[in-house]
Amino acid sequence: MKRLPRALLVAMLTLGAAAGAGAATLSGRGSTQALWFADEFGQDHLDVAQYLRFSARGLDARDSVRVSGYGRAWGDATQGGGIDARLYNLSLDKKEIAKRTDVRIGRQFFFVGAGSGIVDGARVDTRALGPVAMTLIGGRDVVFDTTGEATRRGNVAAAVQVGLTNIPGGSLDLSYLVKYDENDLAREIYGLTANKRFGKAAEVYTQIRLDALSEVFSEIQAGARTNIVPRLTVNAEYFRSIPVFDASSIFVVFAVERFQEILLRADYDLTPLVSLSGEYRNEDYGGGDTANAGEAGFRYRPQDGTSVYGAAIWRVGTGGNLYGFELSGDRVFAKKYTLAAGVQHDSFRRELMNDYDVATRFYAGGEARVLKNLSVAARIEDTVSDRIGKDLRARLALNYDF
Repeated sequence: MKRLPRALLVAMLTLGAAAGAGAATLSGRGSTQALWFADEFGQDHLDVAQYLRFSARGLDARDSVRVSGYGRAWGDATQGGGIDARLYNLSLDKKEIAKRTDVRIGRQFFFVGAGSGIVDGARVDTRALGPVAMTLIGGRDVVFDTTGEATRRGNVAAAVQVGLTNIPGGSLDLSYLVKYDENDLAREIYGLTANKRFGKAAEVYTQIRLDALSEVFSEIQAGARTNIVPRLTVNAEYFRSIPVFDASSIFVVFAVERFQEILLRADYDLTPLVSLSGEYRNEDYGGGDTANAGEAGFRYRPQDGTSVYGAAIWRVGTGGNLYGFELSGDRVFAKKYTLAAGVQHDSFRRELMNDYDVATRFYAGGEARVLKNLSVAARIEDTVSDRIGKDLRARLALNYDF
C-alpha cells in the first residue's frame, strides 16, 4: 500500500501546482468520531476514528482533471495497539484524454457485472465505438484484513465490460473479471447485466454471473417491477446463488449448497401522508431446508420534516422462528436540528432452543448544524436480552465540510 499511493499523491500534487493554484478548488468532508461499545466478553472499548474525503478540481483550463481521495485512521483508546489505517481511494481523473475517452489512475473502487474490487492501477472508459461503450480496468488487487491492508506481491485484478448504449429505455452489459493471488489464478468470472423499461408501466432486469473455474452460475437474479396501477409499485424477483471461493483458498474443497429466494414486494401510497409496504420471501437453502419470511409496514408523514415508520416482521423455517416489530421516528427542527429514536423488538426461537427468547433494542440520536460547514451527530443504543448481559453503544461525530 505504501509506495504506490505516496508516489501517486506526489504526482497529483505536482500536477495541481503546475495547473495553477488560482483556478483550483478543494472540497470534501472530514469526520472525527468516537465510538464506545462493549464486545462479546463485556470488555469496554473506545475507538477514535478520523475519516477524510476530498476532491480537487479546476486543475486545468477545461476543468477536465480531478483528484479525489477517501480513507480513515482509527485506534482503540482503551486497549492500545497503535493506529490502523485504510486508504480506499486516491485517484486522478482525466476527462476526454482522447475522443470520448476518460482515464482514471490510482487507487480506486470498481464494479462491473462480473464483480468488484479495489485496485492500484488504471481505468479507461471509452464511448468512441459508436453504440458500444467499453471499460478496461487493471492493477494491483488491494486486499484488506481486520487491521489494515494484507495485499501481497502478485495480487492482480483486471476487468473488462462492454455495453450497448443504443437500447431505448434499457441497457445490456457483458463483463469479465479475473484475479490472481500471488501470481496464481484465483478467480475468473463472466457477467451479464441487462434491464429494459416499458414506458412508465414496467421494468424488467437481470444479472447473471458464471464462475469459470468451478463451472457454475454463481449468481442469477431476474425481476420485474411495475407501477401500472396508480400509486402502487409491485416488484417480483428471483435470486439464486452458490458460494464460490478463490482457487487459492482452502475453502474451495468444501461442499456448499445453493441458496434460492423468491421475493414479492408492494408499496402503496394510501394518501399523501401515509404509505404502506409489504414484502414476502420464500428462502430455499438446499437439501430440503426452507423458510418463509415477511414484513408489513407503514410510513406516516404528518408534516414536512417529520416521519414515523412502523413494521411487523416474521420468519418461520430452517434456523428457527422469529416474530418482531420496529417503530421509529425522526423530526427536523428549524432546518438545523434532527432528532431520531426507535425501538426494535424480536421474539425468536432457534432450532436447538425449547422456548422463545426476546431481545429489544432502544436507540436515540440526533444531529445539530452548528455552523454552515460544521455539524455534530450523536447516537446511543442499548439491547436488552436474556442472552446478552451488556450491549450499550454510543457514537459521537464531529463533521466538517470544506
